[in-house]
Amino acid sequence: MYFGGNDKLSFDDERIEDEEIQQAVDWRHYGDHDQSTSPDLEGKDILAIFIASIQTIFLPLVILAIFMFVIGILFGTFF
Repeated sequence: MYFGGNDKLSFDDERIEDEEIQQAVDWRHYGDHDQSTSPDLEGKDILAIFIASIQTIFLPLVILAIFMFVIGILFGTFF
C-alpha cells in the first residue's frame, strides 16, 4: 500500500522487520518433537480409529450395493 511521502518500505526495511520478528519469537517451543515414541492410545481411541476407517473404506461400497440392489429391483419389476 502506498501512503504517500517516505512511508514506503524498502526491501532492507522488510528484512529488518523479519529479523526483529525472528528474534522476538522463541522458536524452541515450535521445534520438532520426538516422534520416536508413539502416543498411548486407549481402547476408545482405537475403536474410534477403526470405525472411521470402516466408514471411509466400506461406506461407499455399501451405498453402491444398495444402489445396485434398487436398480436390480426396478429392472426386475419393469422389464
